[in-house]
Amino acid sequence: MKTSNLKTSYYVKPDFPQTFTGSMNKLETTVEAEYMKLVRNACQREKINQANLFLKAKYSGSAQMKKKAAEYSTESCQLLEQLPGQGRSEAEKQFRDFYQDWE
Repeated sequence: MKTSNLKTSYYVKPDFPQTFTGSMNKLETTVEAEYMKLVRNACQREKINQANLFLKAKYSGSAQMKKKAAEYSTESCQLLEQLPGQGRSEAEKQFRDFYQDWE
């Protein structure tokens, strides 16, 4: 099944439609909230890893390491930015701007 808002996939037992007696809206809201939490946590880990790479590059003076940090994939963060109502906060913008100044 998929949620109606974010189209987030979730899995249920085959007899779910016949046995579920709760609110589908509440269930879907819970599914989407959990999904958003997972994506936000993954994004945070990616940003920490990228920041560590930038710091290593800064202190080692390695242009190659700096390039690696700049190219480090932050797929979860990109996904988060695309989700409705999940644009970057001011702190996230400052974080990105700080590290882009090194490029």
